[in-house]
Amino acid sequence: METASHMIQTKRLTQFLYISILFSPVLPPVVLLAVGLATAFLYKGKWKASGLPEGIFLGFVVLSFISWLFNPYLVMELIPAGFFPILFFGLYYLLTIWVKHVLQWTWEDFQKMYLQFWFLGLYVAVVTILQRVNIIPKDKNLLFYFLGWYPMQQAESVRSIGTASNSNLAAAMLICLALLSIYASSIVKTQWQKVGCFAAFFLFGAAIWCTGSRGAWVGLLIGMLMQVWMTGNRRRTVSLFIGLLILGLIIYTNKTLIPREETLFATAEVRIFVWQNSFEIFKEHWLLGVLPLHFGHIFEEMTGRYLFHAHNVFLGIASEYGIVGLFLFLMLVVTTTHRARRWRKTANKKEEKRLAGMLISLMFALLGHGMYDYPIISPQIGIIFMLAAIVIHTQYEQRCLKKKPYWMESDSSTPYPEHPLMQQLSALWMQFRIIWRSLSGRGS
Repeated sequence: METASHMIQTKRLTQFLYISILFSPVLPPVVLLAVGLATAFLYKGKWKASGLPEGIFLGFVVLSFISWLFNPYLVMELIPAGFFPILFFGLYYLLTIWVKHVLQWTWEDFQKMYLQFWFLGLYVAVVTILQRVNIIPKDKNLLFYFLGWYPMQQAESVRSIGTASNSNLAAAMLICLALLSIYASSIVKTQWQKVGCFAAFFLFGAAIWCTGSRGAWVGLLIGMLMQVWMTGNRRRTVSLFIGLLILGLIIYTNKTLIPREETLFATAEVRIFVWQNSFEIFKEHWLLGVLPLHFGHIFEEMTGRYLFHAHNVFLGIASEYGIVGLFLFLMLVVTTTHRARRWRKTANKKEEKRLAGMLISLMFALLGHGMYDYPIISPQIGIIFMLAAIVIHTQYEQRCLKKKPYWMESDSSTPYPEHPLMQQLSALWMQFRIIWRSLSGRGS
């Protein structure tokens, strides 16, 4: 009875984490903190620091601490700038332990969770569209904050912001929900269910249009391409890529098709200005970076204008965490992509194969959007990205490395061999850990 109650509690907390993403930009980090505390309380096993992605998250924790020692900046002259990245990457580490060892879900459990997340995400699309037609009230009200109705920023802008804190973050969430629509259409059984999934896709597309984000269309196209690529059909992938590229160029450069005043070329000059100065920050702090929040202070000193981040995910990681942090982040992307493909190849059901493709498509969609923005720096979007990576690594380990559980009884019990390239990356990762331990020992 105690075990059953424990399983119900862990399931509900995990569901709450996913659902909180849809309703508030503030609630997800609070729930993530609750999951971290629950992990520390419930998990009695060995705390690993060498696995993936646990080792990468802990690497960012150590890196953030050392970086702050070399650049001791206080946010609001009170809070160390290193506190926030240490906290969140520490919580991502605990979230990994939670998913791998406390939750212990099968792929079917994650499938149900993501389908629930997708269905409830229709609320986000409706709110975003109703904001565009001025039906959602803009009064400051506690109930409206709770429902995600009141725009915390850009209240007078033509661009909707949904239940996020700005339009670009709302768009990032909506492209993930649109990709989930494609995934749902591939696993439902009846024709009417498929029609409903495609109708939801177009609803999310309309909501993305209401945000006025061009980067979101790029992210959506890349995510769709990744889903098709993960099916193994190369001809379909190439055909889709050419068609989406043409469509994307039309949408991306046209002023009248997206609800905002300027075209892409009108904003390109501003973005280039931001990227050039962000790169200068990276060159001056190339090894350890300057950390988030401190970035804005340095950017203001250089240009006279405050900017929260670099508006490019890779340039943002490089300037905030240096070349070491960029290496860790690229390691996360590369290993997660590799493991998603291995998981898909060893899965024995189409639904499970599609789940692997959908999860990696979410990550690449956010990276594609991140070419013109930096959405994963927000906890609301960062949790979507990190959860997808954690689930992929968890299911890969269950599929390919460990003794197969009951839901894989039709599979062979022998571990799936690593690709030679991944063996080299693993060896490189071990060497990096040895060097990093020696550096962290000196820094501390």
